[in-house]
Amino acid sequence: MFQPKSSVVPSFPNQISCLCIDMYLPLVATSLSLLRLVRAGQQPLYFDFQENVCSVTEQSFFSTLRAPRIEEEHKHLGSCSHHAPAQAQVPESPYAPWTHKKQCLEDDENYQEYCVYTNANFANSRGISFFTTRSITKQVESLPAFVGQGVHDNTNKFDDPPWEVRNVPGRGNGLFATRTLHRGDEIIAATPVGVYHQDAFIPDRPIGYEYLRKTFDQLPNATREIILRTAANNQGDPIMERINTNAFLGEFEGAPHFLFYPETALMNHDCRPNSMHYHDPSTLIHATYASRTISPGEEITITYINILQTHSERQFHLKNVWGFDCTCSLCSSNPGEISTSDSRVREILQMQTHLADWNPNSLGTPRMARQLLALYEAEEVHAAMGKGHMLAALAYNAVGDTYKAKKHAKSAIEAGMVSSGEEDADLRDMTTLKENPEGHWSFMARVPK
Repeated sequence: MFQPKSSVVPSFPNQISCLCIDMYLPLVATSLSLLRLVRAGQQPLYFDFQENVCSVTEQSFFSTLRAPRIEEEHKHLGSCSHHAPAQAQVPESPYAPWTHKKQCLEDDENYQEYCVYTNANFANSRGISFFTTRSITKQVESLPAFVGQGVHDNTNKFDDPPWEVRNVPGRGNGLFATRTLHRGDEIIAATPVGVYHQDAFIPDRPIGYEYLRKTFDQLPNATREIILRTAANNQGDPIMERINTNAFLGEFEGAPHFLFYPETALMNHDCRPNSMHYHDPSTLIHATYASRTISPGEEITITYINILQTHSERQFHLKNVWGFDCTCSLCSSNPGEISTSDSRVREILQMQTHLADWNPNSLGTPRMARQLLALYEAEEVHAAMGKGHMLAALAYNAVGDTYKAKKHAKSAIEAGMVSSGEEDADLRDMTTLKENPEGHWSFMARVPK
């Protein structure tokens, strides 16, 4: 990943809203439906959650020998292979669904208690640890991730991934395709190895992150090895610094949490990425899919920010929040190309606003929807094509052109609205429109009564 700023203590956001507001996402709420935003007159382009936000330089409170000793215990790790060894099942526990007795830490100053909960058998023995409050844990225990059968059978499969890890000069490790990937092809589908309440670190820090270390120690050995293979860009506590460097930040039951997906964290940023994410808040699966054809040897990239910003806005945000200057192909273009791109972005934002406006005086038209699709293509905003066809389907249906409405609804589905997942409300809505456009809520909605 990129090298974050050193010696900077982050100011953590108190509220994390939808992803595209700089990659923030409520993780345990239902997937945000674009359709609901369309009806509300809003339309963010891309949904994701904040990634690798921490850049704290932490002075370790372990003894000076503690950090090397953690890594010495696992010195047989080898290089960047992510092939996980077989993991042994932990025997049945009286603390179900947890395999270890909870261990709690009081935050006297804020009158709060944070506990460590581990299920070493989670997701076919990949394991997971939580460091959070009792009340949040109660909600977690009822998720399909813990009570569903077979929900993780097709996740965490790294024996023959379509990528390999390579070092990128100046940016650390990255993922590179080893075979051709087509739009919608799955790149990674994984469960987190750790979920940490943002405020839990405050009382744990003065005692040397003793409870954070428990979240690590109680995981299966093979999972601990995967964690230790990830980068730690600053000196300090070896587990805390890996969270600082690699964790995603989002809301979990209304509170900010860090989620650690080690494999996903290897992907670097690009302002015009070739992949897109989906997070299933009920199963905790975070999946990444190709948003266009990716050739063998090409780096697989994601975006850390809302990509529908001008060049100066993107650079300002990446520098101030992430601590680096973006040198992707778009940001490295000549001034004329950058100016043209900025103009297209402004047009896209304006058109999205009009097409999402369902007031009687809305300026949204089928012609505008076609123009929006053309602008997406010109700007190489590949992840938006499914949503663009959805807006076109609604625009045509709103004037009674059911033939073209069905055509674009079909294209929206076929374009792979994978960034929102198979059960997304938008996908269901487009299926309904394709099958019965006259019965859809948008039919004739923009024709004067």
